[in-house]
Amino acid sequence: MSDRAPTYHLGPDFYERLEKFVEGFLGDGFSAFEKEFWGLDEYIAKAHADTSGSNDIRLRRIAKEKYLLEMVNFFVLDRLNREAFNKAKDTLIVMPDCLTLHNPDCLRIDEKWGDICMRCEPTCQAFEIMDIADRYGLEVVFSKRKLTEQLEYFSEKSGDLSVVGIACINMLAEGMRSAADAGVPARGVLLDFSGCEHWQNPPCASKFQLTRLENILKEKYD
Repeated sequence: MSDRAPTYHLGPDFYERLEKFVEGFLGDGFSAFEKEFWGLDEYIAKAHADTSGSNDIRLRRIAKEKYLLEMVNFFVLDRLNREAFNKAKDTLIVMPDCLTLHNPDCLRIDEKWGDICMRCEPTCQAFEIMDIADRYGLEVVFSKRKLTEQLEYFSEKSGDLSVVGIACINMLAEGMRSAADAGVPARGVLLDFSGCEHWQNPPCASKFQLTRLENILKEKYD
């Protein structure tokens, strides 16, 4: 093999430099986002002390470092996908169920490849998403557990699909990786907080910054 490999070639001091980089990344990250992560340490500590046997304990015990890593992961993937997303003919918006939890009687059409919002409550953010989608002629569905299969269906239906996913920190980058598996360029919008039953007891409606979604679509279509 030549002295320089075609992709990367680890040097003898690689792990020492990587450790230094990661320590700086974590320190700088927690400092930069101290306002956003202020309650995480206490939340995770309570989850580790919880002996109730709840099915959601594993999620609630996710390490603080993972929050930071997945937040950055989402943003890097978003940047990498931006050009391909803007070139794709169609756009699908995938939103989480937890946006509607303040309305237990939520009306929706139960579809195999994603439930459809029926706009039963004007103050609901799902309702607002539907209004934005109408302006651009886009489809909107609630996410399903088998996200890759869901996206493969819509990708085959479209022939040239992109997707905007709305999700919490620990789910958004994972969803964007699922979109990549389906061959669909994805951009993302983070929930401002996780309100679903997996993260809160009792649950509440999650919220997100609508302007983020609007800016993504304006960049592509306006």
